[in-house]
Order: sequence, then C-alpha cells, then structure tokens
Amino acid sequence: MNINGKITILINRENTHIELYDQDSLITFVRIALTPEQLSSALSRLAYTPCTMEVHGLDKLGKRQEMKTLEFRLPRERMGSGDHKELNTIAQNILDEENEGWAAEDYFSSQNTFFCKDELPYARCTCRRWVDKK
Repeated sequence: MNINGKITILINRENTHIELYDQDSLITFVRIALTPEQLSSALSRLAYTPCTMEVHGLDKLGKRQEMKTLEFRLPRERMGSGDHKELNTIAQNILDEENEGWAAEDYFSSQNTFFCKDELPYARCTCRRWVDKK
C-alpha cells in the first residue's frame, strides 16, 4: 500500500520526536520518541536502533476522511450543561440510527456548540468517518 504521507522531525536537547502523517485520512499514525543517544545511533547508520513508538489508526490508513456537522435537539435542562460525555452519547445515538460509520467528536466547547432554533435548545458537533479512496 502506498500512502500519501508527510513526516515531521522535531529535534531538541532532551529528545527527538518523529511523526508520520497520512494526508488522505488526516491522521498521525506513528509517533516515535528518541533519546539523544538513540538519535545519534540512528544517524550513525546503526540498524535497528531501539526506540519508543506509538502506533494507532492503522485501520484508517489509505482511506479518505469525510466530515460533516450534526445538529441535534437537547432537552431544555441540558442546555449548556457541559457534560460532554452525555452530549457525545446523544450525538452518537443519533448517528447510529441515521448514518453508517460516522463517529461524533467528543468536543462541545466551541463558540457555536450550543444554540437555539425556534426557541428550542440545540447542540452541534463535527462527525467523521473514513471511506475507501475512489
């Protein structure tokens, strides 16, 4: 599989961080941390230098990320409650009923998250899914 990727290498006195990013799925899927000694070994062409590596999102590699905004009505007493877990559960239940594969972000703190429409309380969140590239 070929990935349309980018790499970031940040070097300082204490450590070096390397990140691998997939431009299509919009995720960083590998984060590598190196001590100064490990960096020196790797740059000296020492094969298989030990390091700390965090890998995630491999199921999304090579796919394209889609985003949409979901607006949903809230019970009046929940308006601006700040209970992000409950709001995320409400949003995910709506998504599960109506849309296959979408996941709601658990972020309800931006300026436009809570609003009123026809004098009823609503919330808004971003939803994402990853689909095969065409």
